[in-house]
Amino acid sequence: MSTLAEKQLQNAQKFLDLLGNPPVDFDAWADLLSPDFVLEYHPATMPMPDGKATRNKAETVPFFKEAWNERFEYIKFASPIDTIQGKDAVVFHVKSYGMHKSGKKYDNEYMFTFKFSGEKIVRMKEFADSKYTTEYFASLHA
Repeated sequence: MSTLAEKQLQNAQKFLDLLGNPPVDFDAWADLLSPDFVLEYHPATMPMPDGKATRNKAETVPFFKEAWNERFEYIKFASPIDTIQGKDAVVFHVKSYGMHKSGKKYDNEYMFTFKFSGEKIVRMKEFADSKYTTEYFASLHA
């Protein structure tokens, strides 16, 4: 049987793995999140989707569904470059590769910080490559 820390690490990885395997099973993905889940986008200087830097679970799930189903063909996450684990927390440094529905490649780099209550993710902070992300989405609208 796995320890709580092992299960938390598995669930953080499953969060990314489920998103990277289309068609995404959003019910299984949402089940990893606690009812009071909060998503935060960082850094603060990066323009945020819909101008919203923080989302609760009820906002996050449909937002991800729309992005994965309507904007992208896929986004896959490579194995973490670095993993740091502490009490009720997992941090991944990870690269992604993907394809926008426009045919434009989407390769980014992230730091994901997951906070847990038991086995459920209660907070996730997403730090993206702000220069790449800002230029990428601006180029789609150019």
